[in-house]
Amino acid sequence: MLTSMMRDLLAHKGRVVMTLLAIALGVTATVGSWVVSDSIATTLAGEETRHDVGVSVQSPGKEPLLTAADRDRLARTPGVRRAEGVVVGRAGLIGRGNKFIRTTTVLDRAGTNWSNDKRFAVEAGTAPTAPGQVALQKAEADSAGLTVGDTAHVLLSGGRSDTAKVTALFTYHRLGPRTTTDTNEASDAVPVVAYDTATAAKLLGPRFHRIELIPATGASPGTIKAAVRKGIGDEYHVETGRALAQAAVQQTDSDAQELRMTMLPFAAVALLVGMFVIANTFTLLVIRRTRQFALLRAVGARRSQVRAGIIIEAVVLGVAGGTIGTLGGVALGPSMIAVMRPEDDVDFTVSPVAILLGYGVAVLVTTVAAYRSARRAAAVPPVAALRTAETVPRETPRTRNATGLGCVVLGLVMVAVTADPSASNLGRIIGLAGAVLGVIGVIVLAPFFAVALLRPLMRLLGPRSGPAVRLGLSNAVGDPRRTSGTATALTVGLALVCAFATLSASFSTLIASTTRANVPTTTTVLQSAAGVESSLTLAEADKVRKLPGVTQVAGSREALVGLTYQGGRTERRISAIEPAGLKGPLTPHLTAGSLDLTHGVVISQNQADMMDLGMHDRITLHLDAKTSVTQTVVGIYDATELQASIFMDVSKAPASLRRQITTLYAAGPDPDRAWDGIRAAFRDRPDVSVGSGETLVEQGIDQQSLAFTLMYAMFGVAILIAVFGVVNTLMLSVMERTREIGVIRAVGATRLLVRRTIRVESIVISLFGALLGVVVGVPAGAVMQHAMFGQRLWDFSFPAGVIGLSLVGITLAAVLAAIWPARRAARTEMLAAIVGE
Repeated sequence: MLTSMMRDLLAHKGRVVMTLLAIALGVTATVGSWVVSDSIATTLAGEETRHDVGVSVQSPGKEPLLTAADRDRLARTPGVRRAEGVVVGRAGLIGRGNKFIRTTTVLDRAGTNWSNDKRFAVEAGTAPTAPGQVALQKAEADSAGLTVGDTAHVLLSGGRSDTAKVTALFTYHRLGPRTTTDTNEASDAVPVVAYDTATAAKLLGPRFHRIELIPATGASPGTIKAAVRKGIGDEYHVETGRALAQAAVQQTDSDAQELRMTMLPFAAVALLVGMFVIANTFTLLVIRRTRQFALLRAVGARRSQVRAGIIIEAVVLGVAGGTIGTLGGVALGPSMIAVMRPEDDVDFTVSPVAILLGYGVAVLVTTVAAYRSARRAAAVPPVAALRTAETVPRETPRTRNATGLGCVVLGLVMVAVTADPSASNLGRIIGLAGAVLGVIGVIVLAPFFAVALLRPLMRLLGPRSGPAVRLGLSNAVGDPRRTSGTATALTVGLALVCAFATLSASFSTLIASTTRANVPTTTTVLQSAAGVESSLTLAEADKVRKLPGVTQVAGSREALVGLTYQGGRTERRISAIEPAGLKGPLTPHLTAGSLDLTHGVVISQNQADMMDLGMHDRITLHLDAKTSVTQTVVGIYDATELQASIFMDVSKAPASLRRQITTLYAAGPDPDRAWDGIRAAFRDRPDVSVGSGETLVEQGIDQQSLAFTLMYAMFGVAILIAVFGVVNTLMLSVMERTREIGVIRAVGATRLLVRRTIRVESIVISLFGALLGVVVGVPAGAVMQHAMFGQRLWDFSFPAGVIGLSLVGITLAAVLAAIWPARRAARTEMLAAIVGE
């Protein structure tokens, strides 16, 4: 029996090809995602870390505290052969055309001193040895258009600058976990510029960020660490080189896992859509082979044997499709890496796990998708062998409709009871679960909607349209299960696009409204042009205060800090600012309390709701390793997730935070005079960006739009798979209706009419799925923005542009999808089709 079924399956190569491609596309997305994460992880792990250091002693906090005397004292520790002090300071590189180079390392850690150990590997030139000489990190030098022998312009702290000849280009070998920010933790940042030690002490500062102890031959790093720890304060980071190397490995593993967890959900969406396509394909294949199953039953095959035969076919097709998909994912990997890391040299890696994952996913998804069809095939009675029509037992839609309606109603109830914008975290999670349940219900009800929408449409357009439209609509309505099964794949893809487009549009609107409310149009805004986590210094703030026309200046020092409250512990972004800054340069929109930071903190409404905080509640902010402050909530205001969620008095912050200004706000009685004065004062400072509140709006919208654009691209893969599902269904449908098409041709239908009929059917199925995706996606996006931003459900923004482009794209894709099936149908031989297959 199994041999007969496999022979019949392989005899129809078109069916096999359609099914294999449906399987392969989802597997390609999965394997490609895994290969990309593996390659990046392998590259990060392959970055050379240092093993020559026995023990590292690092300053606590962000400020360098270690002195030359500390270095000399530590060098006398038993077992230490040599001690090297590492200077870390503020440095920004100016490229050709006076262009400021945005680097991956924060400005405050971009400068260092040269040392003749394993920290640096000279790629070109010779190490700097005197004032007027500098070495540049090779990748950043390439970005700046500088090479050995050129003159480099370096911006330093306090508005100072230095001009030096480039004597070397280097690559850097880290000691321990890498960082691109100015952090309190034991870490190492890749510097951009390096001076000789004497020049670095003069330009970057005389103190050391850390001191590296090189052990003598045979000395134990553990013993050296214990000896150092006895003679230095507990606040200093004292670690062995081996421990730092292990921390670097753990960081690499964590980064790889985070990347996988970012990419695999998109691959899972592609697989989900692919599962709909595969399930629909197997349904049509079962219908096509009804008589064969009936004959097998008639000659003694049991239901379990027929069911097992379909499952075995699914496994065989899964293995074959998995092979194609795995090869496709491996081939796609380099292109994905080029898009995601265009400036990095990533080592392409294909691990055995990626190969096994491809086959495992293919077999599992195909088997699960085929199981329902296998049960339906097993239910075919032997008497069906006497029928000429290819039919299988169809279940009553009553159960399906009741299930779908129940999911929709329950989902609506869950969303409704948690619709209060001040709902807690649990309430918001329940609301999101309700939205998902409602979407599932609509998908279950898809056959019902196909009949409810398309039949009236057929009655409306039938008398007023040509035969191609009537026949195409009739074909789509005639088998609502097939139509909805094909359309559902498109529904899932477009629903995700619409949901996240609604979230993005709502977020953009919220960013614009809250920023304009909190930052007056009369306020001038200054930021570091370096981006990342770079900041301005007190020197820039003092310079602005002295300018004519400027009477109010406030510096926002933003940082991610630990927070303890009555419900537990979390991390939040805070802003340490002068209390007067909230009464002029900034005008936060209060919903409760006051803006008096001298008596406590002001917290955003959404964060207060999520942590269940109210007026006069107390919270503790852990600002660094040594500084924690307990404050009372004295005010609640409107803000977005891109802004700091808590304002506190800067006088209560540690000195290291007070010196790092994220954003400067300046105002005066004559805003135009203040603006002109500030622009003129910083005209020769490309590292300082001067703008307004609208600049912050544009930055916020651009920042979140980029992330959502990447999501749309990934969801586009799912829609592509769904469009292929339309091709697949139409091809199999043409094969299924060969006799019907032959009869139509025999009674006078032209080849052109047949092609147009298939094209109309493709457009109807695709637009039905797309419209259903819009109907469920936009409300789901409204629930998402409510849960994430604490807005009312009806305060969402409708993404008309994204939806319009999607519908146009789906229509064009439907026309293209119909080309091959339509040509196949038009070439049907009338007599052969009427006689039989």
